[in-house]
Amino acid sequence: MTKETKSGDRMNQAMAHKKKRSFWRLMIMTMVLFAGAVVIMQLIEQAGNDGRIEAGDAAPNFKLVSLDGTTMVERETYDGKGLLLNFWGTFCEPCEKEMPVVQDNYAALQDMGVDFWAVNVGETPLRVDNFVNGLGVKLDYPILMDTRSEVEKAYGIYNLPVTFVIDADGKVIEKYEGELTKEKLMELAEKSL
Repeated sequence: MTKETKSGDRMNQAMAHKKKRSFWRLMIMTMVLFAGAVVIMQLIEQAGNDGRIEAGDAAPNFKLVSLDGTTMVERETYDGKGLLLNFWGTFCEPCEKEMPVVQDNYAALQDMGVDFWAVNVGETPLRVDNFVNGLGVKLDYPILMDTRSEVEKAYGIYNLPVTFVIDADGKVIEKYEGELTKEKLMELAEKSL
C-alpha cells in the first residue's frame, strides 16, 4: 500500500467517524428539543388549569374534624342548604379581623338557612385553640381542622382569607378572596340561597 492510499483510507475513516458523530449529535439535540417542547406544553396546560375551584365548579367533597375533636363534618352530606366555606390561618391578619364580624352575624346567617364553616389550613389544633381563645370573642360557628392541607389543595387555595359560596346543590356560586365585612358576608349568604 502506498502512502497516498493509507492517507486516503485514514481520510475516509475520519470522514465516516465525523459523519457518525454529527448524526448522534443531531439525534441528541432533537431529543432534547422534543423533551423541552413537551415540558413547555405541560406547563402551559397547567397554567390554564391550575386546579383552583371557581364559580360553576362542583364543590369538592371532604371530611374534617372540628377544632374540639368531637364532630366529623362532611361537605357532601351537607347538600340542601347554603354554605359559606371560609379558609383561614392564624397568621393571616384579615382572617383575624373577619372572625368577630362573622360571629356577630352567625345567628342571622342561620336564620336565613345558610351555614358558615371556617377551615383552618395546615395548623395544629393547639395553635388554633390558643388563637381562638385569644380573640376575646366566643365563636359559635364550626372551625374545621385541615391539618394536612388536603382540603386547601383540593380547592386550590393560594391566598387567605378566601370564601366559597356553595348552593344547596353543592355547586360553587362564587369565590371571594379577601376580608369579609358585614355587607359582603350578607351579600355572599344571599347568593348561596
